[in-house]
Amino acid sequence: MKRTKLLFFALSMLMLMGIQNTSWSQGTTTAAIEGMVMDMQNQPMADANVVAVHGPTGTRYGTTTRSDGRFNLPNMRVGGPYTLTVSYVGYETDQLTNLQLSLGETRSLLFLMVEAGQVLQEVIVTATAGSVGQNTGTSTNIDADAIANLPSINRNMNDFLRLTPQSGGYGDGISFAGTNNRFNAIYIDGAVNNDVFGLASSGTNAGQTGISPFSPDIIEQFQVVISPYDVTLGGFAGGGVNA
Repeated sequence: MKRTKLLFFALSMLMLMGIQNTSWSQGTTTAAIEGMVMDMQNQPMADANVVAVHGPTGTRYGTTTRSDGRFNLPNMRVGGPYTLTVSYVGYETDQLTNLQLSLGETRSLLFLMVEAGQVLQEVIVTATAGSVGQNTGTSTNIDADAIANLPSINRNMNDFLRLTPQSGGYGDGISFAGTNNRFNAIYIDGAVNNDVFGLASSGTNAGQTGISPFSPDIIEQFQVVISPYDVTLGGFAGGGVNA
């Protein structure tokens, strides 16, 4: 009787640890914009209004610059196009259009504001690529165009994830950087979607059926991270797949 109770207790603790590890794992589901607003004398402008509008849905993200002229717009929808508008009383409104954001990206922008009434040849807006490669380490982004144009016979997510240079075949699944696919982590909108019980050789839920755990039609972007520096990305030793 004692041995039965001890066995039951041990199994309960293992299941609890598995649930906790799953809940601690995280995935990236959004993008972000950061930047700085300055005047023509290269002085930071505080309290400037910054508004980004997602064209397809009309979703608006707004903030104001801090005392150092910097601003942040976190947790934004991936894709676009976005229209970013910067305004300040007494200055010409500056606008950046057709802005596209990738999954897990933080786009960095610099705006130079011109006083109203002054006529200049041009307004200088400097944009640089976001944080893909800065805080995600080795990573690959697969956008909606690649998903739509890449042939897929089995309509399996592995057909798209093979665009990752570090990918390779392993059984019925896909491995990254030579690591067994059971050590991958798959997130759909930030929720873990792994085969946590290890029943399928593909390492995905219902992998025994030989099909993908979700339809590619619902995915806008894939992001595959191999060696992320960002502490919000974790729960894997092979590759982390954000869908």
